[in-house]
Amino acid sequence: MKGGKKFVSVSWQGRGVNLEDIVNDLDDDQRQVVETLGVPVGVIAGAGTGKTRTLTRRITYGAHQGLIEPGATLAVTFTTSAAKELRQRLESLGVAQVQTRTFHSAALRQAQYFWPQAYNAALPALIDHRSDLLKDACQRLGLPSSSGVLAEIDLEISWTKQNNVLIEDYLDHAQREHRTITRLDPQEVCDVMEAYEEAKQGARVIDYDDLLLCAVALLSAHEDITRQVRHTYRHLYFDEYQDISPIQARLVDLWLGDRDDVCVVGDPAQTIHHFAGSRSIYLENFGPHHDSARCFTLTNNYRSTPEILALANRLTTGIQLQAQNPSGDEVEFSAHRDTGEELTATAVWLKSHHQHGVDYHDMAVLFRTHAQVEEIGKYLGQEAIPFVFINSDNLDNRPGVRIGTLHASKGMEWLVVALCGLQEGCLPHPLATSSAAIAEEKRLLYVGVTRARQGLRLSWSRIMRGHQTTLSRFLEPIVDLDST
Repeated sequence: MKGGKKFVSVSWQGRGVNLEDIVNDLDDDQRQVVETLGVPVGVIAGAGTGKTRTLTRRITYGAHQGLIEPGATLAVTFTTSAAKELRQRLESLGVAQVQTRTFHSAALRQAQYFWPQAYNAALPALIDHRSDLLKDACQRLGLPSSSGVLAEIDLEISWTKQNNVLIEDYLDHAQREHRTITRLDPQEVCDVMEAYEEAKQGARVIDYDDLLLCAVALLSAHEDITRQVRHTYRHLYFDEYQDISPIQARLVDLWLGDRDDVCVVGDPAQTIHHFAGSRSIYLENFGPHHDSARCFTLTNNYRSTPEILALANRLTTGIQLQAQNPSGDEVEFSAHRDTGEELTATAVWLKSHHQHGVDYHDMAVLFRTHAQVEEIGKYLGQEAIPFVFINSDNLDNRPGVRIGTLHASKGMEWLVVALCGLQEGCLPHPLATSSAAIAEEKRLLYVGVTRARQGLRLSWSRIMRGHQTTLSRFLEPIVDLDST
């Protein structure tokens, strides 16, 4: 609070935690973030720089000082697994009452509670997925309804809602953003969207992305509800702030109002969901957007070896990470005749690490598209290597190499990582044609590289689907092709 105002009563359970316990293992930059209270705080936190530790320590420190009431604190992130990790870390520090939620779960909780108060009716039922209604809409219109087409339409619907784009405005926005769908023209996409919305209304249901729109509608139109929400949540924290969309940014503003008690953390170099509506500009412009804001940058990387970070730093124009770990093995670059040879060599590399004591569950094979999943699984299986496919919200504890797309790897880390299929026609994705899309593809590679702690292998094939190809343009200035 402004002026160092303290609360009369603070629910503080950290009986065995003293002030020095909270901050004594932080570096100088992390400690500045933790100890700066009473003003808006924005943090650019590079990969592996301890952003979750810094965030949880700041909440704990504020509670210890009587400046943050845990029960009136909302900490928001993007996946249920990340929210669970935040909650567990806070509980281990004695701060158990903080609400740790995703944007959508926070919006759902508020909408379910306040919708009857505002509209004298329960919030419409939430559907788990759109596929059935979308398929019916396409078939009624005589349009293609394959799973691939439905997945693309699903993404477009999500994109319009995350950006608060009306269906009647979709054509202009789609043209400006270079958005295309296989086998459908933009007008047909609009027709499907309209049919889908009509089907939803007829069934009296809402979808996952509607939750944000419902919450924004409630808070925008009902000042009494807004006051109640702001009274409930007086301290706001946001993780992965580089990934928020325009509708989420609007919700943040409605939650916050003109108050100062907000802290956001993120890394523009890891913005990899622009296609779905994410905008790193909200993180980058946090300082100018908030009077009296303090902004900090975390660059000390505690995850990876200097060799891995040297490659990561060459892949970004963002902050340069500073290695805090001792030197390790050189990053391995490997060219192969075709995908079969590449994946066989990858499997051999993984087995070699396993024979030297690395558990399979501390290894990962990462790739660009879901289309590569089946083939990678085939070659790992041939070498009797156990594997578990992951997504961004799947922390499956079964033993085995973690495989997954570059998108799904965000926020995770492993001792050794193999990045496969790093050739033109695969990375960047062939549908990434605009300069913004190409830049995002390069950030995907950066995210993949920074998942590795000690061992990193990057490989590509010279022949893909029977056609000659070349090393990804992102690596071509870096790799000595004569030595691969």
